Amino acid sequence: MDRRNYMENLVENILSDIFESYPDYENCKPYREEIIALALTKCEPFYTTSDVGHAVVKTRMDSSGFRSKVTSIVLEAIEKVKENPRA
Repeated sequence: MDRRNYMENLVENILSDIFESYPDYENCKPYREEIIALALTKCEPFYTTSDVGHAVVKTRMDSSGFRSKVTSIVLEAIEKVKENPRA
């Protein structure tokens, strides 16, 4: 198994869910990569290189409290980019 940061997948999935659920953020789609990068700087990375590591990380990420915390971070990143978009 290759080295992988599972936090990247989680942040991307949460951002996609937010864009689908909240039309107010539709105008932020062009800044997707910037939002992801900003959110990832605030999140703890979860790298793994084995199937056991994958299982441990997946279990932690599946908890509702953990997902809520990351969702909050993504929403903060959206708001920050929305207020100061790069030209």
